[in-house]
Amino acid sequence: MKYLELWKDGMRYVLVYAKDVVVVESLDDPQFYTRFTYLKLNDDIRYDLITEGGEIRFPNTVERGQRFIIRSVKEVREGPKVYKVVEAHHVAFGLARYFYDGYIDFAAAKTLAEMLTLLGADTPYSFAIQGDFSAQDIYEWGEKGKFELLSDLAKLYGAEIAYDNYEITLTTRKGANRGATVRYKRDLKGITRTSHDLERVTRLFGYGKNGLTIEGYAGHTTKYIDSEYYDPANPFEASVTFTEIEDKSKLLMEMQKHLAKYQLPNIAYDIDFVQLEKVDSAFEPQKIVEAGDTVTVYDSLLGYAFDARVRVFERYPFAPKSGRVVLANFREFKVADYIFQATVGSKKALVYTSKNAVLKGITYDDSLTLVDGLGMRVSNPAGTELVRLGQYEPAKYGLALFNLAGAKTIWQDAATGNAYFSGNITASTISGGTITGGAISGGSISGTSISGGTITGGAISGGTITGTSISGGTVSGANIVGGTISVNTDIYVGRNIFMEASDNLNSKRLYFGPASTGVNIQGDVFTHSLYLNAGNRIYLNGTDVLSSIGSLQSDMMLVWSNINALWTAINSSRGV
Repeated sequence: MKYLELWKDGMRYVLVYAKDVVVVESLDDPQFYTRFTYLKLNDDIRYDLITEGGEIRFPNTVERGQRFIIRSVKEVREGPKVYKVVEAHHVAFGLARYFYDGYIDFAAAKTLAEMLTLLGADTPYSFAIQGDFSAQDIYEWGEKGKFELLSDLAKLYGAEIAYDNYEITLTTRKGANRGATVRYKRDLKGITRTSHDLERVTRLFGYGKNGLTIEGYAGHTTKYIDSEYYDPANPFEASVTFTEIEDKSKLLMEMQKHLAKYQLPNIAYDIDFVQLEKVDSAFEPQKIVEAGDTVTVYDSLLGYAFDARVRVFERYPFAPKSGRVVLANFREFKVADYIFQATVGSKKALVYTSKNAVLKGITYDDSLTLVDGLGMRVSNPAGTELVRLGQYEPAKYGLALFNLAGAKTIWQDAATGNAYFSGNITASTISGGTITGGAISGGSISGTSISGGTITGGAISGGTITGTSISGGTVSGANIVGGTISVNTDIYVGRNIFMEASDNLNSKRLYFGPASTGVNIQGDVFTHSLYLNAGNRIYLNGTDVLSSIGSLQSDMMLVWSNINALWTAINSSRGV
């Protein structure tokens, strides 16, 4: 015999007296729980151990060994009989006990794997993905319980959730087609059938971007396609538009998928049935195992067969007892689904395009587009993108400007706040901050520090200039302190050049030519100027008017000696 198990404080207790064990699983709603009753007997200590927080386990060969946590215990007294009604929820729902305090206001093109990583952190749960899911833009996500955020992700990515104890799988389609079949009004002893054709479509008109249709493609002469169930006497006609599709073959494929979804009435069967595999092993390969399984329904009233999904599955694992299944070929949307689509889906691809946009009396070109989560794009009438605000490259966000050739010219990195310029910055005024390297041409630069690089032309007023070279232009005001000023052309001085005495009161020297060697200035011809030669000579209009300072002194002494001798002779002749 196989029994339900209670695990508490590391101990295993077999619940021999558990009765009416039922498992309820829903594909569309977050429901996966077990419920049972447990009779109180005087010598059974297990009765008192069945409390909130205890773990209920199925054997490995029953219900895939799934585990549940007791959430509700109700004690019932019926005369001398006392028993508990116990409800335990699947362990995966314990993810709701964890809170994600991060918040994403907007993130473009996030994969499902990236988002699940955020939910799995610091929890005992692992996540898996089955199937391919397109990246989605994330809006206003976070600061909620992690199970609620998981449900939001499932809706956003169009996934279904499968639970296997502490592993949670997001899949394109939960369950499997195990060959189970149902014939309406024959195999089933109790059934309630509900159907409607409010959304039914048997002739579909399709449109793509800018009015694209399938006319002229693969022999199609019309804009529409017909279902195999199309009846000219009772048509169900509708249209669908795929704003991003620009290819006729892809448009046709999407139209066919849409038509297949809506070509039949929406039908649901609420069925009470006996799980036949429990009484006849020959039915084992065709059993329904879980919510999400596919069942082929033969409906004699409609006159055709179709695949339906198990939307709700209620079963009794330990007894051949009548269970319940809800089969449907559609998912019935609830108010919450429509709200979710309105708040998230409406943000996916909002496009503003006006051929004659007028602002304050001025007509502007068709230019502004909010595109598929990448941000705002401004383009010219030819469709050339000139400005992008948002994601301008994969994983790069901020502001970018492009030239007519499509090259990025100015862009700002949102992560660092840095701005980049691929062209030249001409004229205007740059105030404050530090400019390092590069070339600045023209205009006026005021204040603080300019380090390195080359400044060509223009005016520099105030502040400190450190290092490298200044070529051309005008340097006005302030001080040039320290270092060496090297001039390859001329220095024009409007007034005087002053040299202050050094600290030891020895005069400073003014050199023309390299100061370290004192060699002469070479190669220049002076015809109308006064200059000092580094070899202690004075030139006037290019002519050496004096010898060296040492020779001049000797000549002056000789002249003085001659004058003095002459003066002495004159005085002698006068009798003085």
